[in-house]
Amino acid sequence: MFVSVLNFLKDKRWAFFAILIGFAAGFLSALICVVWELKIFGFNILFIVSPLIAGFVETYIAQRTYGKSTGAISALLIFLFINAYAWLFPQDPIVLNFFTLGGLALMIQAAFPILINYLIFVVFLGVLTYAIGYLGNLLSKATNKVRRKTPEGELTDIPEDESENLLNSPQLSFMDDLEVPLVSLPHLDGGKITKHVGLVVGEAFVKENSEGTSKLSKKPQLNGMSLNEAKESALLEMLDSAYAMGANSVVEVLIDYNAIGGFKGSSIIVTATGTAVVCQ
Repeated sequence: MFVSVLNFLKDKRWAFFAILIGFAAGFLSALICVVWELKIFGFNILFIVSPLIAGFVETYIAQRTYGKSTGAISALLIFLFINAYAWLFPQDPIVLNFFTLGGLALMIQAAFPILINYLIFVVFLGVLTYAIGYLGNLLSKATNKVRRKTPEGELTDIPEDESENLLNSPQLSFMDDLEVPLVSLPHLDGGKITKHVGLVVGEAFVKENSEGTSKLSKKPQLNGMSLNEAKESALLEMLDSAYAMGANSVVEVLIDYNAIGGFKGSSIIVTATGTAVVCQ
């Protein structure tokens, strides 16, 4: 057993040498700080500087002689030595403050660099990023709920008699005068589709200006029109396209509304799509 201990000491002699030199360098720096009273805001800097110097010197010598790092053990020993000194000499006692925590953090960083770097740059930043993203999602959901909530003053009950006659309202009365019929189903009652011409599309653009009014613009640009007029304009454009293609009816009609936002206000695009057909 004595031989194994000797072999161990022989193999680790340069590691012990690096630790001893690092401790000596840290002790010397602490002695200089005490003798020259190197203080910042009344606090001696030996609690920060000495462990850092001890760890640096030990690591440098260990890599040159031993071939690898020894873990900055001298930094831990110097920190413990400084704490014992502060308790034995109460003229400059150690207290829990920013400088003490900084010295402790430097000591731990010098002793376990890979672990501390992993905890700081992977774990801490990962948790911080996840927390910020989670809070952002909560705020986004809350904002969407507030925007979608209808004010109580705008809620109105529609009587049953009026709800049955909504399709006969003046807003949709223009459809009764169309020469080309519109249906939302693929088949016509009492008629037979002889030819499918193709897809037809009509669009209208409603822009809300800064005064709060709505403007409808399309080719050509139209002003002062409401959303219902925009829908009518999109349908008429779709029907003109169908008529130009030689169709006499449009089936499977769909009307879509897309809201877009920008620096100059929000806008709504009304799109009417359908299938142009020739019907007997």
